[in-house]
Amino acid sequence: MMAIILGDPHLGKGSVLGRVGIGSSFNSRLSDQSDLLDWTLDQAIECQADNIIITGDVFEDPKPIPSVIALFFSWLHKCQVHNVHVHLIMGNHDALRSGNFIISPLDIISEADLDNVSVYKDINTIFLERTAFTLIPFRDRKYFGTSSAKEALSFIQESLSYELASIPLTFKKMVVGHLAIEKSIPVGDEIDDLTNELFCPIEMFAGYDAVWMGHVHKPQVLNKNNPFVAHIGSMDISNFGETDQTKHIVILNCQDGTWEEKQLPTRPLKKVSILVPKDTEDTTQYVLDELKMVGEWKKAIIRVEVSFAVPELKSINKSEIEKYLVSEGAFNVANITETKKIALIKKDDTNTIDTKMDIASAIKTYATTYVEESMRDAYIELATEIHTAYKEKPIE
Repeated sequence: MMAIILGDPHLGKGSVLGRVGIGSSFNSRLSDQSDLLDWTLDQAIECQADNIIITGDVFEDPKPIPSVIALFFSWLHKCQVHNVHVHLIMGNHDALRSGNFIISPLDIISEADLDNVSVYKDINTIFLERTAFTLIPFRDRKYFGTSSAKEALSFIQESLSYELASIPLTFKKMVVGHLAIEKSIPVGDEIDDLTNELFCPIEMFAGYDAVWMGHVHKPQVLNKNNPFVAHIGSMDISNFGETDQTKHIVILNCQDGTWEEKQLPTRPLKKVSILVPKDTEDTTQYVLDELKMVGEWKKAIIRVEVSFAVPELKSINKSEIEKYLVSEGAFNVANITETKKIALIKKDDTNTIDTKMDIASAIKTYATTYVEESMRDAYIELATEIHTAYKEKPIE
């Protein structure tokens, strides 16, 4: 028996980068995410994996729109057809507090009572062949009502000790969940509430063979052995801060506990920053020449950031640049921006005119500072006459 571990899907995330109505009524980013789910099921069928474990955050929004829920239900039904059991761990994006209770969009799935679909809102251990998986949903300090993170972590530690004691010694022991590991590096909006977030020390998982957590989007290994501890990362590349990341699934042999990683075919996101030097006559052509040297654009979502060395340079023709990128196979040009450095106006410390000065002194100071010497006396005389006439004019 094989099992696949899939990172947080975040269905509906990054829609601002997508195109609307590409091949369906869905935003293209949602279609991309649906394709990744289908690809994962294909891998399960190919390697004869009977189980897919999802680390949490199935939906980006804790109140997902009906079309997103329907899309996920459709995928679950595909899994049923192929007799693949899907295990859903509750993430922080899947949780809404209502008083002392937590409600979740995953409750809809639980109520649907689908065959071969399980939802985990509490810590639990499942047994697949000779491998035990302890599944841990999202928890924070507020969930336990403690005054410190240390005390909250002690409750999780006690639960893990209890679960570990129930696993036969000859079984491989794995943890899959939705908690942040100490010293991990969040790169996006993973942490909703830093004050109450729990960061699990590696020693908490002593006795287990391997740990894979969702929650933190960047794939990263925190400990290589005894136990192996890693954040598997999210399912998809969702923003331009993740362009250097390679997303993957874990395919695990439940008989001997060995595993391998397989790269997910995520749509590439590419960000290009171009500085246009001074004295450039054709700024648009300069940008196009720079883009031609960058490389492959096929099927990518692209952001171009153009900055000018001097503010006098002519603005770029954005439509021409977008046309070129699309002709080179770009899937979508999310944004083209340009910035110009603005020269700062030096403060004139000699200008001492303010509202506290009398009019005569203000006129003289202004004339001394700003009026040519040959015209200064005439300016002062005329300004004084205007002021005198203004004062003598009756108020209507």
